[in-house]
Amino acid sequence: MRDRDLLGEISGRLTGLLQSGGAAASDLRGKIEQQLREGVAELSAIDREEFDAQVRALQRAEERIQALEETVAELESRLAAQDETSAE
Repeated sequence: MRDRDLLGEISGRLTGLLQSGGAAASDLRGKIEQQLREGVAELSAIDREEFDAQVRALQRAEERIQALEETVAELESRLAAQDETSAE
């Protein structure tokens, strides 16, 4: 997942900048990754899979709306034709 790769890259760079050695660097890296994950979670971000699912649902809804609009237009046309026939 790209988010994890990005978080790993950021934490790796931060750890490198701090130039800590051995276990301290590993511990620091874990703490940085945890803080970054919590920060991203607070942003209410969704993953790509969920985003794609929402896009598909929206497309289906738009298709259904289009079909309903066409049905309404057809029914209005029929009603107008019936009104013209009964008016004669």
